Amino acid sequence: MLPLPQFEWWFCQELICTEPDRVDDLPGRLGTRLWLQQFKGDPYQMRVLRDLLSNQLLMPPSRVADDAVIEQIADLLNSDRLHIHAKEMETIAAGGAETSDQSVAFPLSERQSRDTAPPPPVADAPTFSPKGNPSAQAAALAAAAASGTPFCQECQKSQKAAT
Repeated sequence: MLPLPQFEWWFCQELICTEPDRVDDLPGRLGTRLWLQQFKGDPYQMRVLRDLLSNQLLMPPSRVADDAVIEQIADLLNSDRLHIHAKEMETIAAGGAETSDQSVAFPLSERQSRDTAPPPPVADAPTFSPKGNPSAQAAALAAAAASGTPFCQECQKSQKAAT
């Protein structure tokens, strides 16, 4: 189990820690790394992780890549040199009073069905200009091909190279 958003949690480095809120059942090295990935975009959380590594690394933690920091913290968590404490946070209602029941943000009974009409089709822009005359263009290309006159740069280059 990893701490969920409804938990207040923190890291602990004490080797002999018997606090009841200690989280011991981490989901293995990969699961721990995946959980730690959420902190990669948060400079504050990455600073906390780097501070935890300050005694473990030979170089300054600020010079270590985020992925390496996450890898090292995952190793510390899985080797029990670092662990997590989690405490369930109290639920406070909008009025400020504590609530004891589990309220759901959007209960199924209060939901309304969505309009399931398909979106309107997207009209593609025309390929050819409406001012152009496709018949005249086709006739010009056919005449050029019949007489051997090149009508593109590639054909013109190959004709010049052949002569």
